[in-house]
Amino acid sequence: MAQSPANEGEIVVTALKRDTRLQDTPLAISAVTGDTLARAGNTSITDLTRNTPSLRIVDSGPGNRRVILRGVTAAGEPTVGVYFDESPVAGSVGTTSDSASSTPDLRMFDVERAEVLRGPQGTLYGSGSMGGTLRVIYNKPKSDAWEGAVSANMSAVEGGSLGASIDAMVNAPIVEDKVALRVVGNYNQFAGYVDNIYYGDKNVNDGQSYGGRALLRFTPTDRLTIDLAAYYEKVSTDSPRWISETGRRYTTDARSESGNYDENRIYSATLNYDFDSVVLTAVTTYFDRDRIAVGDVSDTFSGRDNAAGCARYHLRNTALTCSPDQLATYLESTGRILFSSLYQPQSVKNWTNELRLSSTGDGPFNWTAGGFMQDRETVVRSTLLTANPNNGQLEDFVDENIFYDRTINDELKQKALFAELSYKFFDALTLTVGSRYYEYKKLVGGRIDKGQEHYVSNVTPYQEARSKEDGFVHKVNVSYEFSPQFMIYAQAAEGFRPGGVNQVIGLPAAMAAYTSDSLWNYELGMKSQPLPGVYFNVTGYRIDWDNLQVSARTSGTGSVFGLIANAGAARIEGAEVELSAYPLPGLSLSGNLGYTDARLSEDQVSEVVVANGRKGDRLAYVPKWSLSGSAEYTWGLTDALDGLVRMDVSHVSSTYSTLSPLDVYRRKVDAYELVNARIGVQSPDGEWSVALFINNVLDAAAINSRGSSSNTGGKTTTYSAPPRTFGISLMKKFN
Repeated sequence: MAQSPANEGEIVVTALKRDTRLQDTPLAISAVTGDTLARAGNTSITDLTRNTPSLRIVDSGPGNRRVILRGVTAAGEPTVGVYFDESPVAGSVGTTSDSASSTPDLRMFDVERAEVLRGPQGTLYGSGSMGGTLRVIYNKPKSDAWEGAVSANMSAVEGGSLGASIDAMVNAPIVEDKVALRVVGNYNQFAGYVDNIYYGDKNVNDGQSYGGRALLRFTPTDRLTIDLAAYYEKVSTDSPRWISETGRRYTTDARSESGNYDENRIYSATLNYDFDSVVLTAVTTYFDRDRIAVGDVSDTFSGRDNAAGCARYHLRNTALTCSPDQLATYLESTGRILFSSLYQPQSVKNWTNELRLSSTGDGPFNWTAGGFMQDRETVVRSTLLTANPNNGQLEDFVDENIFYDRTINDELKQKALFAELSYKFFDALTLTVGSRYYEYKKLVGGRIDKGQEHYVSNVTPYQEARSKEDGFVHKVNVSYEFSPQFMIYAQAAEGFRPGGVNQVIGLPAAMAAYTSDSLWNYELGMKSQPLPGVYFNVTGYRIDWDNLQVSARTSGTGSVFGLIANAGAARIEGAEVELSAYPLPGLSLSGNLGYTDARLSEDQVSEVVVANGRKGDRLAYVPKWSLSGSAEYTWGLTDALDGLVRMDVSHVSSTYSTLSPLDVYRRKVDAYELVNARIGVQSPDGEWSVALFINNVLDAAAINSRGSSSNTGGKTTTYSAPPRTFGISLMKKFN
């Protein structure tokens, strides 16, 4: 008998930090089971865009991802909180204070479920969740049975190289009903498909990742559960970026290396104690990330290796002429960096702690209250490193090959208290209120050990600046259950993210700090089950976002600095539709639609800065329309064999890379469609499967990011989904 997919509407979620059924949770939340993710071949958080309306991930390769929900995106701290189990993960602030752009990604295998909470979650999840929260919950150790699983994939990219991956899990009961260990490991060989036409190299973006996790669960009594976990993931890969101006897809003329070399370690401990009507939860997490970001900037210096360049960049006066000795020195140093990359070793150490109490009863009154602390330290070293002109490979990381050297120290400390209370009247009407008090302190320091005349940058001793702020965010939610199959809710919720201090050395003190920005989200939603096995949810919302953190420049006639500042406001209006249906045994259908109109509602101008956005400009990388759907059917071929066929389709409308139509570096990101298909066989109990798959069936140039800057010499860097990919997937479970 064919195995029917589980009804997603019946999933139990912990979005409210207590157990609730998905369809009974008065929030805009999408959830998908681990089995569904596995059947679709989803192994990364980027794949969740197929299951969630209004979720957008600007994907510049592993470790270089920006997560966006409901169009809430801007430079600075993240606008979406990303959690693996109870552990938040953090990007590096880099050299632009933009930690949102480097969200780490752990592999999704042996997953219980994934939850995406749309809209601000500031009261329960704090800063960084002003657009929403994404959570991946892994399967936990079981102390009553041995289990195992292995999944292997082999693939070939059209016009590219071969790829492969293997994931494995072992669950070991150590002491029956008391202690269990669950170990997961993975190895992934990335298939390359970008060719370097400057050097004639093929598939330059191949690479690898490997890692895993170990989870140890103690249940000494029925009331007490202690989970210890260690996660590890290492990524080494050249960048998948290609250059549009070469005239051919998936080609680059880069003269030096670009890539990401990323190592993530997470250590966490979670304690749960059940006092019958109340559960105590204590969580401590230490996140340790070492990363080297490498980006080719050779084109920055193109056309500067001449006498005119010497006058402009060495003498800084085009009316003067360099002497023969000055010109010779200038040409020698500039010639070296015509083949160069920004080589940026960086580390993030983030320690978070949370203690909370949550009600567990079935009565009308439910609540959650707790406290939170964070201590994050980031160190970034940004250098300009030369490459070998014969092959583009970076030269040794020694002083004679370094032509710029800057170090940044960034520290963020946060404290918070939060509470959320709900009361159900008349078995139908529920009122929920929540508040969070937050306090943060930010310290940024830096020095320049080696200046660079092309950056107008000089040797500068260590300097530091500080900022701090506190405040409240609030939430009100009213829901009404007309029946177990039909509910409406209305919500007003506030979100925020910390401000900070600019890393710009030499910036006047009055301009160094920027404050937190915040938004109010107003939404009206409906959750329904119009027919057995059919779930239909609709949400409409409006977001008013004030005091935006923006990339800007100083105004006036004096020295000009690039920085993050507070300027302008935005309004986002949108709607989300979700449909899932199980009309026949073995058949599941799902679809979601997101409409997002995200625009500036004020010019981005203040007393001290001017940015390039004006009222009415669309926010960058926010498509107006996103649509996705899937169909899966399993049926019995024999008593011992089922057939399976699945198709996933998605559409994303066009976006732009920056705000202003007048920005010379603005690039249009065209609309695209992606189609993935799978066909295979499996055992009726789901214990094993074999499937053939094709990703990007239509071989679309599915570009999710295009951009340009002075670092690219005005050329357009492009990131896209891989070309059409053929593969085979095998899975086996052991009990």
